[in-house]
Amino acid sequence: MPLITSAALLMLVAQKQAAIKVPYEKYRLPNGMKVILHVDKSLPIATINTWFNVGSKDEAERRSGFAHLYEHLMFMGTERVPNGEYDKRMEQIGGSNNASTTEDRTNYFSIGPASILPTLLWLDADRLESLDDAMDQKKLDLQREVVKNERRQNTEDSPYGKAYNAISELMYPRNHPYFNSVIGSHEDLSAATVDDVKGFFRTYYIPNNASLVVAGDFDPKAIKPLVTKWFGTLPRGNDVVRKSVPPVNFSAKTVTMVDAVSTSKSILVWHAPALGTKEDRMLSLAATILSEGLSSRLQKVLVQEKRLAQSVSAGLNSLVYGSQLYIDADLVEGESQSRLNAGIQAVLDEFAKTGPTAAEIKRAATIFEGQIAEQLQSLDQRADALNRYEFMYGEPDSFQRELDEFKSATPAAVRTVVQKYLVASKRLTLQVIPESKVPAESPRKEAPSSSTNAPFAAPRPVTIGGDGTQYWQRANVPQWVVRVDFAYGGADRPGSYGASTMALEWITRSGGGLKMDAFQAQLDSLGASLVTNYGLRGSSITLSVPLSNALAATKLLGGCLNQPGLGASAFSDIRDERAGELASENDDPSSAVAKLLRREFFGSHPYAEPLGGVLKDAEAMKPGVVQERVKRILSTKRTITVASSLSPKSAAEILAAAKLQSKTATKQDLNSVPEFVAASGQRVVVLDRPGSAQTSILFAFPTMRLGQPANEALEAANTVLGGSFTSRLNQNLREEKGYTYGAGSRVVLDPKVGYLTMRSSVRTDVT
Repeated sequence: MPLITSAALLMLVAQKQAAIKVPYEKYRLPNGMKVILHVDKSLPIATINTWFNVGSKDEAERRSGFAHLYEHLMFMGTERVPNGEYDKRMEQIGGSNNASTTEDRTNYFSIGPASILPTLLWLDADRLESLDDAMDQKKLDLQREVVKNERRQNTEDSPYGKAYNAISELMYPRNHPYFNSVIGSHEDLSAATVDDVKGFFRTYYIPNNASLVVAGDFDPKAIKPLVTKWFGTLPRGNDVVRKSVPPVNFSAKTVTMVDAVSTSKSILVWHAPALGTKEDRMLSLAATILSEGLSSRLQKVLVQEKRLAQSVSAGLNSLVYGSQLYIDADLVEGESQSRLNAGIQAVLDEFAKTGPTAAEIKRAATIFEGQIAEQLQSLDQRADALNRYEFMYGEPDSFQRELDEFKSATPAAVRTVVQKYLVASKRLTLQVIPESKVPAESPRKEAPSSSTNAPFAAPRPVTIGGDGTQYWQRANVPQWVVRVDFAYGGADRPGSYGASTMALEWITRSGGGLKMDAFQAQLDSLGASLVTNYGLRGSSITLSVPLSNALAATKLLGGCLNQPGLGASAFSDIRDERAGELASENDDPSSAVAKLLRREFFGSHPYAEPLGGVLKDAEAMKPGVVQERVKRILSTKRTITVASSLSPKSAAEILAAAKLQSKTATKQDLNSVPEFVAASGQRVVVLDRPGSAQTSILFAFPTMRLGQPANEALEAANTVLGGSFTSRLNQNLREEKGYTYGAGSRVVLDPKVGYLTMRSSVRTDVT
């Protein structure tokens, strides 16, 4: 028999190498849970691996780190398997378990002798059924501290840990699912409550949000009935509603951080395509070509040739809503980070220009092939990969698919994604530098003395136009603002509450002979706005427009006041809008409590009902009632105030051309309001709103009326009490006790009534 040469032998092996094929059976339980079975009888072991589609991307506001915290809580026991027994039972029968959390998912895995597979399944099914029932404050507090210690160890005390933790906030807008880091903040972890935990469990730890892989030495005929019995009988939950994902418009930024490290480091980060896309795979190849091995491009140029970096690495964090590519380099002592950063970008720019060679792609694909082989050798890693591919592609056995993508990649495809994503204008440059030594004596030891403020001369208006119009001239502000004040305000009467507010709005919808659509179109084309305000002692309409359109917009305002349109369609719109706004206000706990307090505090006084109206009156409002209010408002005393950068003469000319003049009246036509006499004694009123996340608390106290000598003292006292961030109320309830997001007070002074309110929304448990 002839001898086979080495080259021929290698070719023969390559031809016989079959495609990777991992056998599995996939089905879905009636409750929506995915089940993937993979039989491997090569060793007498078995594993279960469960992926839940929940990670830090799903956390509520002010609850960062919650998904990871919950991962810890999943091991805290149930009624059948009390706290501490889960791990004891597993270890007694030779099993082990663990879990992990990322931005996108949380997985749980257990492995041991094949004989204990039913127990592994039962333990996981048990906690999925009843973990929330056994959850209590003690368990939460214990694991909360464990997670905080993990943060201290792996983030705060770990070299460069704080920098890596900051990347998510630097790369994404606040309302993006990836804005929070997985580990979260101490403050948000502290804020977590038992109710939060239970709600999180019921929302995300449901069968229809999970994928279970059972792998190893087992008989599907024996295991499938157990899976159906223990997992299939769990109730299906509501489909998870995911957060909206805003677009990320990222521009280059450089941030420098100080840490207790001895070596400066540059961490460069770019946004990258989403998990599972072809571009994602091509960038993964690019990262490997750039940094894997001593012959890689970054290693060769930065470490060996230019000696700018002690070490350099690149990697891709692939995520569902968009990935990040990292390049991490430690600076050589004596070199500058700017040179290092420029050196990295120069390598990337050259890579984008020329692309990789076929040999580089083959080498990178071979590295991935080795990684896949490692996964296939380990049963637990293979089970996790089955779940990962199911998550990515909806196909658990995607080993060969992924390998084929790597092997079939072309230099052009890799070059294209590098050109598209790894550009300097879209780069986060995070520089970490060693802490400086603190001087023996701080140069900031003594605070400077504050000098006395110079006397302030308030700007004064001038009178223009001969009708008493007040004009403020402000240089370099290309805006024209006109405010028209009417001496008409106060509460409406029962049956027509809110009519005056509607009337003021109706005036601004059309006028000057223009119908509503044409009027609003002209207003919009000028970039103008008309804002109304109705108050206790008066009302106003304010026009704001770019200075270049001052004349045209002021003519529109003059048309409203001198020849109001009062069209039927405008009235219908206003009535429906007001009714909708009032209905929405009733849904808001703070608004509902404020309305209730107003009615209870004022009793039969006209101020008992809000100036904006009440829903039943708004829905039943008639045009004639509002038309009568329009006439009364427009016939009352009218004063005009104007501000712009024009000369007083030019401003007066615009007002005259627009026929906008102040108007006198024999007396102010304020609604007649009786003086308010507060009821004696203390009253407590409770509004029950089942399911509210917080308790809204509102106090009201009668005070002196407007025009009393002590008005200024009362205002000063309110500032100290609750009128600023550093007030006693806010500091005590928010900063010291952490009961609330904010607390405050305000004073309302009127010729007929004066009162002070204090309010806050607090955690229900501290009500």
